[in-house]
Amino acid sequence: MLSFRFRAAKAIIGFDTVSVLGSELKKLGAERVMVVTGKNVGKSDVCRKAIKSIEAEGVEFVLWDGVKPEPDVYVIEEGVCAAKEIKPDVFIAVGGGSSIDAAKLINLCTNGQADIYDYIPEPIGKGKQVEKLKPLIAIPTTFGTGSETTCAAVVKLPELNMKVGIIQESMLPSLAIIDGSIEAPKSVAASAGMDALMHAIEAYTCRPYGEVETYFYSGSTPLSDATAEKAIELIGENFIASMNGNATARLNMAIASYMAGMAFGNAGVHIPHAASHAIGGLKHAPHGVCVASTARAVLEFIESAVPEKVRRIAELLKADSAAEGISRLMEEAGIPSLPELGISRDDIPELVDKTLKLKRLLVLCPKPVGETELRKIFEKSL
Repeated sequence: MLSFRFRAAKAIIGFDTVSVLGSELKKLGAERVMVVTGKNVGKSDVCRKAIKSIEAEGVEFVLWDGVKPEPDVYVIEEGVCAAKEIKPDVFIAVGGGSSIDAAKLINLCTNGQADIYDYIPEPIGKGKQVEKLKPLIAIPTTFGTGSETTCAAVVKLPELNMKVGIIQESMLPSLAIIDGSIEAPKSVAASAGMDALMHAIEAYTCRPYGEVETYFYSGSTPLSDATAEKAIELIGENFIASMNGNATARLNMAIASYMAGMAFGNAGVHIPHAASHAIGGLKHAPHGVCVASTARAVLEFIESAVPEKVRRIAELLKADSAAEGISRLMEEAGIPSLPELGISRDDIPELVDKTLKLKRLLVLCPKPVGETELRKIFEKSL
């Protein structure tokens, strides 16, 4: 009999929800916590509110603000050294996907007692698994990565000029505190919003469970399809308004990001995310921008394999075609194209080669994809 699993982090969602952090820490029996964040977010109101809530419950904390945008293995190694000195019993991530992913990986490497390369999937790493980690509470300050409800984290490998995803069941956050009152800069919100949209679209168009087998992802299921559809609808209706200061739209984007995270955290993602790791390794650009850069070409490529789903995406985005809907949102949000990122035809062989290394994602594509297909997708995206 066919079966599948569905994972999601417990969440508290609304306005001004950061204030419950301290009481949630007490429920976990926390005595000493490590707050993982970046320099800018570490000085922000949301971080001050989080610390105030921690202090109100008498929990000891250490703020580590060493996370950089699109963190590499060296950032993680610095965080692991700090964690070994701090010895926290709970980790708290405050920030966008970079901070949440960094906290997951610091937790993994600290408690797994191994080098980060031991956890990177084969063939680059050893693909080791760790069954249990310390609790992690995620407080996203951008609404798009979905990292607050997934078992995945992305890290850059400078020596290979690429990014990789590490997936561990134990890295699923214990709690996501999602606060719709947090407002990110427009450029950050734009990249995050496109990331959320592509999470939902890729999860929705993955090969169905029972037809594909990976070491973690199930392929699309009725549950992932339902959450993906609602996420696409919410993003289509709220993305641009949320960037322009509409508080209700921002909360809806926060909900959509969480739902898209539920969808892709179980079903998986395919070509756009595989390609984004190659693009992001070659050019220092936000993850959501890299993911969106091949979206139109990929939708046109897979349409013959999943025509009903691609048509449904168009309906949800209120567009004549899914590709047109994506293009419109990218233009309105000011998302740069591959040429604007400095990518040229000369880069395509390297991009194809590095994308092909992520077979664990490409296998989820509803249509077979190899070197020739990827080359055409990159060419159409220029």
